[in-house]
Amino acid sequence: MSDPIEVWESPQPDDHPELRTGEAGWVWIGPAGELETNTRVSLTPNSTHALLGHGVVDALNELPIEMGPLGVGRDILIPQAALDDASEILYEADRKTYGATWEFPLVREVSRELWLRIDNREYQRSLARLQDLVSAASRSGHAVRMRI
Repeated sequence: MSDPIEVWESPQPDDHPELRTGEAGWVWIGPAGELETNTRVSLTPNSTHALLGHGVVDALNELPIEMGPLGVGRDILIPQAALDDASEILYEADRKTYGATWEFPLVREVSRELWLRIDNREYQRSLARLQDLVSAASRSGHAVRMRI
């Protein structure tokens, strides 16, 4: 009989339907007066599930974000006024990446459990990219779009 608990490391998005990904970018008003966006950070399943598991998504959802909660697969908007608080949340998240191995549940079924072991270095790089994105958006007068 196989072990009912399986731990994955560095899975690819197509490895399982429960694996989630994300992205983030800037939002600004274009010359025609319409909102324009870009994607500056792509989030792997590893980083996305670390953001969820460590409570970063929940903390960002406490901010006055627009267009719904983060984590339901739709774009949300972090307005200029909330970018400093978002930056603090991301810096605080980085402190949790050192000195431990983190595993978060992906699937819990009657006969088995599937967990994701976080690659902290990859997650740290994603946090640094998100911090840079938020800081640069703040300096440039843009808002930030995220999707998980």
